[in-house]
Parts: sequence; structure tokens; C-alpha cells
Amino acid sequence: SFSEGLGSVTIGGRAGYIDRTGKVVVPPQFDQAWAFTEGLALVKLGRKWGYVDKTGKVVIPPQFDRAWTFSEGLARVALSGKGGYIDRTGKIAINPQFWSVGDFSEGLAPVILKYSGMWGYIDRTGKIAIQPRFWNAGEFSEELAPAIVKSGGRWGYIDKTGEAVIQPQF
Repeated sequence: SFSEGLGSVTIGGRAGYIDRTGKVVVPPQFDQAWAFTEGLALVKLGRKWGYVDKTGKVVIPPQFDRAWTFSEGLARVALSGKGGYIDRTGKIAINPQFWSVGDFSEGLAPVILKYSGMWGYIDRTGKIAIQPRFWNAGEFSEELAPAIVKSGGRWGYIDKTGEAVIQPQF
């Protein structure tokens, strides 16, 4: 799909980008190429992930075991099996220390700390904003986030304090 004016294509087993007229603007040279978000696209070369700009210039060299697109200026990355976040320059913004991480939305991101298997939320500094106590959790939208509050497997919605606003019933 197209994003920020470019679309990812694969030609001869390599991925690159085309413009809206179909003209190749970033020659196919990557193993995988994802959509642009916040001016950068996630690409895979070999076994590592990095980021390119709209000219195809590598802005953040492939160095991550896994990576995701940018959200609110930060991107999830994994190094040595731990999740953390980088900024748009590739600098580690929140050290990889979590067992699982979600995207930032409305200033918070869902994470799993250590072996607990429970989800909580961190702020953009990496500080715990909502203590881990959810069996599953999603990103915030319009001040609410979906979460499984108990082991019964039903979803409800929490606010930014972690309190159930819509009781688990779905």
C-alpha cells in the first residue's frame, strides 16, 4: 500500500519503492520494505532491520533483530530478545529491557516487564505509568485502551490511570 506518497514493491525478489505514477524512485535493494511513517521506512537487509528516507538513503543502518514503524517519534526495536525504543536518529531512547512492547499512542505504550507476563504502560521516558496487571493490553485511542483485566479472557477499556472505564465483557 502507499504511504507518504510511496508504495513498496518487490521486483526480482528485492524490495524498493515506486511513486504514484509507477516510477521506481528507490531501486529494489532490500529483502523487505515496509510503509513510510513519519518520513522513514523500515527495511530489512539480511537478518537485520534499519530505516531509509524517501530517497532510499539508509538513515538508521540495519542493526536491529526486529523493528517496527515509527509512532509518536519512537519506534519499537528488539535486540538480544528484549524490546525497547529508538528515536528518529537511531539513538536508543528507551533501553531494550522489556519482554514485549507496543507502539506509543497518546504518550503511553503497552509493555511486558520481565517474567510476569503481565502488561503495563510506560511513558516516553521509559518510566512505568500504569503498573503491569493486565493479561493483554492495546494502544490508547481517544483516552481509552483495550485491556484484559482478569484472566477470564474478556476485554474491557481502561483510562490513562489504569482504571477500568468499560468493564471487561467483550
